[in-house]
Amino acid sequence: MQRSIFTEHNYLTYLCGSIFSTQGLWIQRMTLGWMIWDLTHSESWLGMLAFLMFFPTILVGPLFGAMVDRINRRQAAVVTSTLLGLLSLLLAWLVWQQLVNALVLLLFALGIGVANSAYQSIRLSLVPELVSAENMPKAVAINAILYNTSRFTGPVIAGLLIKYQGNATALTVVAACYIPLTMVLLLLKLDNCQRISKAQQLTFFMDIKAGFDYALSSVLILRLLMLIAASAILGRGLLEILPAAVEVLYDRGVEALAWLNSAAGIGAIIAGLLLSFFSAERLFPAMRMGAIASGLLLVLFSYTSSFELGLLIVGGLSFCATVCAVGTQSLIQVSVASEFRGRVMSLWGAINVGGGALGGLLFGMLTEFMGYSFTPITVGLCCVIIAHIATRRIVLPEELKSA
Repeated sequence: MQRSIFTEHNYLTYLCGSIFSTQGLWIQRMTLGWMIWDLTHSESWLGMLAFLMFFPTILVGPLFGAMVDRINRRQAAVVTSTLLGLLSLLLAWLVWQQLVNALVLLLFALGIGVANSAYQSIRLSLVPELVSAENMPKAVAINAILYNTSRFTGPVIAGLLIKYQGNATALTVVAACYIPLTMVLLLLKLDNCQRISKAQQLTFFMDIKAGFDYALSSVLILRLLMLIAASAILGRGLLEILPAAVEVLYDRGVEALAWLNSAAGIGAIIAGLLLSFFSAERLFPAMRMGAIASGLLLVLFSYTSSFELGLLIVGGLSFCATVCAVGTQSLIQVSVASEFRGRVMSLWGAINVGGGALGGLLFGMLTEFMGYSFTPITVGLCCVIIAHIATRRIVLPEELKSA
């Protein structure tokens, strides 16, 4: 009889802290995006902000992944969550003192991006230690629901804080959101023994190479990484420049930005709820349709100027992105060997998060120089083609079909 995920006490304890930190993440993202748009009114600067916040995952994510397979994961999570809170608190003080310009925001975006890339590598390898293997797909789906519920509520909170209290207060709230996570991480009961006796015989960079070789040697994992790359870079890029779209396309303010971000959150929540009932065998066709649908929605976006239809399209893009993210992560988690989990999942995280950074930069530059009609059509068609190539003629192993 399968064990209920609600009996996984360590996992439920961790969720209690994550509820607050994910709220802080989305409040921070919206606040920084709105601040740099207010300072520059440039899609390229907005795209650069998203790029610096998420691209470090591509550069240093694999390094952190190799480290995670060697260190105490709970202690590392405590250090990184504390660092993220301190960065937000320092930025809040600088904003209060009126010492912030666009370059300062980019510098903090880079620091936050590096710290987040470390925490993500730790989190992706920590969760399998908190939940049993049979409940892993449900845990991934629940994480997605929690993350995207915050995507719905966080922008609303950020919009109210920015409008009535100011940017400094919003960033102070972000710093406070990391306190419960740090406390919860200290309460987790984990087996601290290191399972890396084999890895200790290798050098650090040999560990990284071994992780890459393992991922590339698996047809299933390689195709799943291709699929998440198409979804993150092409299908999700528009979501990273919403502050610009609000003003340029709809001539509206921060409240409309909150609505668009909340629409994205609702779409992702619905996707997470649906996927929590899916078997591994049903995940793959859902991911394929999700990635292809992302491209088609982008094409549709280029033909509409209605804010209401824009809300629906943004919600649909987020729905599809969540389907791809949850599905690929679930299938990789249950198929990767334990000794390679930190490195392979950091590679997945690098593509998923860093791909969003590349997509934001791509959309920002293309829309500024080519316009909002050309960019979604071109990127959308590329997304459809790559998603089709990544998912054709692939068969899941029998052990995953029964999962």
